Amino acid sequence: RSAKPRIWYCSFELVIGFWALVLILVIPKLNPLVSSIIGTEPTALKHWLISFLYPFLLLLPATTAMGATLPAMDRFFSQSQGRESVAGLYSVNIFGAMAGTFLTTFFIVPSLGMNKASILFACINFLGATVVLLLKHSKKPVVSPTKSVSTNPLSAPRIYFILFATGLLGIGFEVLMIRALSQILENTVFSFASILITFLFGTAIGAAIYQGTTRKINFKKTLDLFLNVTALACLASVFMLRYAEPLFLYFQSRLEGGFWAAVISELAVSFLFFILPTASMGATFSHLVRSLKQPDGGVGRALCLNTFGSASASLPIGTLLLPAVGVKIALLIVALGYLLLLTRLKQGSLMPAALPLTAAVYIAINPYSYQFVSLSGGDTVVDHRQGVMASVSVVKDQSDAVHLKVNNHFQMGGTTSVFSDRRQGLLPILLHHAPEKALFLGLGTGATFASVAGYPGLEADGVELIPEVIDVMNHFEEITGDLSTFDNLHIIAADARRYVISTDKKYDVVIADLFHPSRDGAGSLYTIEHFNAIRNILSEGGLFCQWLPLYQLDLSMLKVVTRTFLQAFPDGQAYLGHYSLDYPIIALIGGTKPLRFPENWYTKHIRNKGLDRMASAYGYDSTYSMLGTFLAGSADLNKFAGDSPINKDTQPVVLFQAPHIVYGRPESPQEILLTLVKTFSPANPESVLTEVVTEEDMFARERLAAYWSARDSFLHVGKDVEQTRNVMNLYETISEPLLKVVKKSVDFSAAYYPLLSMAYDLYPLDREASLSLFKKLERANPMRHEAGLLRRKIFIN
Repeated sequence: RSAKPRIWYCSFELVIGFWALVLILVIPKLNPLVSSIIGTEPTALKHWLISFLYPFLLLLPATTAMGATLPAMDRFFSQSQGRESVAGLYSVNIFGAMAGTFLTTFFIVPSLGMNKASILFACINFLGATVVLLLKHSKKPVVSPTKSVSTNPLSAPRIYFILFATGLLGIGFEVLMIRALSQILENTVFSFASILITFLFGTAIGAAIYQGTTRKINFKKTLDLFLNVTALACLASVFMLRYAEPLFLYFQSRLEGGFWAAVISELAVSFLFFILPTASMGATFSHLVRSLKQPDGGVGRALCLNTFGSASASLPIGTLLLPAVGVKIALLIVALGYLLLLTRLKQGSLMPAALPLTAAVYIAINPYSYQFVSLSGGDTVVDHRQGVMASVSVVKDQSDAVHLKVNNHFQMGGTTSVFSDRRQGLLPILLHHAPEKALFLGLGTGATFASVAGYPGLEADGVELIPEVIDVMNHFEEITGDLSTFDNLHIIAADARRYVISTDKKYDVVIADLFHPSRDGAGSLYTIEHFNAIRNILSEGGLFCQWLPLYQLDLSMLKVVTRTFLQAFPDGQAYLGHYSLDYPIIALIGGTKPLRFPENWYTKHIRNKGLDRMASAYGYDSTYSMLGTFLAGSADLNKFAGDSPINKDTQPVVLFQAPHIVYGRPESPQEILLTLVKTFSPANPESVLTEVVTEEDMFARERLAAYWSARDSFLHVGKDVEQTRNVMNLYETISEPLLKVVKKSVDFSAAYYPLLSMAYDLYPLDREASLSLFKKLERANPMRHEAGLLRRKIFIN
């Protein structure tokens, strides 16, 4: 009600800018404190209250000022221009938010980082305040607007309620559509930015169109029209969701590919689903505000109620309604919610809402599931859960193998990957001399976690962010067993970063699962802050293992993660998870002290403890098969990482650069792995072995170097292998290269056993070739007796 709205507006802009600078200093100190207050296993009420109150109070000075800028500008504009233009100002304001979202996400933060971006925006706030303050200002009498409403609108309390309800329903619709589209789009930070940009664009367009309408209107009829159109537009988007994936693929196919082609495709899909609902929402809000506009104000109160409704949407719709009824029914409820606000909807008369109701009934009875799970031929969905944070699916293929999918895109293992999954859990455990407490960050199917179920004297905690992933673990008991029956295993539903910061436990081994770096939120699990926090919970002599999916990375991003890891663990090492060329994975392993191993490590720490049967089942049958996976020491890793940027909370390199991998033309996993092998070969045994004490220690260097040479040759041979079940073709093409690999190392078995199987399979097809291969295999590695024993068994004569 001030007579000097310009001064108030400038003050608000200054507060926003000043508080942006304060937050740069405050947030890094408060985040760990709040995580520790929440604790490792809070009640749902405690977690929700703190998660709401912390950002609410932290941002309150700035957000309060932001909320006041539009009413202040409206008063200032009315005084200086002598006319009302609240819808136009609202439209311009939302267009600014849209431009800010685009520039911030795609250019400013990726280039400058969080802190410098905040400083830049604070300067823009200060500049805006200065410009408005310097504007020439003369008061003009306010002319009645050309657009007029009927003189008998609804009561103010009724309009207040509609403002609150439309805010709640609008953001509720956005939340639900984001959940649906996250299973179709690439689910990166740019995906969510694209959705928000189109949401804001549509809202701004609706307000602008309303501002441009000059004819006189009836308030109630116009409001009912807008509410009906909004409901119908929302229902149309709900119906069209079944075509979202084909549309996305179509847009991608029409463009040449690459980052911007994928982003434009996501923007196009988002535009199709949001433009009509949001335009109607923008016009509806403008219409309601216009009715409350008075010479002494009214805009601020309207904006407050609508924003309060928007802020309230997440809990009832995203947290309660979505998991309870699923995305389809939840969207229908939200769309139909607009009809309950119709001014002419009387008891017993549904005519004003007949068309939207008919559309809603049709969608409801339509059998389309709205699960959005991409299936190959013969695949079936065994279980599907729509949770607060993600949609989780268990899929069975034609061979009865079961796989876990999160938000459709991220396949988190299954019954066919058990060998790799178990090795991921065992390797870091076997590299510790006497582990008593282990922490697993990310559980997926539980196969990696289950690898230590039978480990004597070891207690393990497993942290999984998504409760629905924990709920469906029973579908993988074929490979994990019933995890609830193991007294030494404890599963915790929590955020990995928060758990690491808030726990007061110390762990001998911490194992972080394969996190897809491109997916929104995963980048924070590769930051220096997270790695340092993990180092802080390691016991003396403890070690940390971060598994990395090379098939979801490129070399530049691998260098970023490697350099970041080495900042926290300067003596870090790299290990291969297995020898697959299609889905290669490596582990970055570091500890509180350098990792070095004697030749008798396996005998002393594994065989003598009765663990050799468990270890050998997954390929770890000696010190050489274990350390044979060693890829590089800290010196080579530092040289490889070079001066790559460090991934920080304030400089989220992975968050903004990793999506370029899935949007662009990703490098071949084969080529990435072979490049690493070439870069780090020959590895130095001194990087992983202890000083020579015994004669075995001296010979260990030669044997380990021979193992690595055979391993690298085996990987290069695999590059040229054609996928076929024709044994004769395999015999003719790769038997000789594999025999050369076998000759290089008496300990390397990855080439020996395929040749043994090949010789056996050749027997019914070509006995002479079979016998020849058996004898060549015996001569190639006389230290192994399997070839001779099997030859004598099948060639009795």
